[in-house]
Amino acid sequence: MSAFSRKSSTKATLVDKLEIESLRRENPLLLELEYALARLASSKLTKLQKRILLELYQNGNGDHTLSSLVRKFSAELGVPESTLKWSLRGLRDIGLIASGNIEVKGIPVSLTYAGMVVAKYMAEEGLESA
Repeated sequence: MSAFSRKSSTKATLVDKLEIESLRRENPLLLELEYALARLASSKLTKLQKRILLELYQNGNGDHTLSSLVRKFSAELGVPESTLKWSLRGLRDIGLIASGNIEVKGIPVSLTYAGMVVAKYMAEEGLESA
């Protein structure tokens, strides 16, 4: 099972917003780490991966399983399903999204805390077309 699968790490990955705000006030290093993560991810992610993160952030975090999200994005974006699967698996493997996998099916795709940080940064910086 992946270290980022929803079944094993939802509470550890999706940190309560109040707890994060408290950590930020007590430790400004957290803000610096979030900013570094966001810049690194925005420079290394593919255009499609960025678009997926922004779509999840803006329109549907937790509304679709991986398979249904692949079908939806394929129809909307005109991108082959295999390409979308690779992109989503890559995002899951680096911990920016949580979803089901071969062992655990039917889990909706959602942004992890790290994924929210990256997507928020890209949305605020207008990097959806980068």
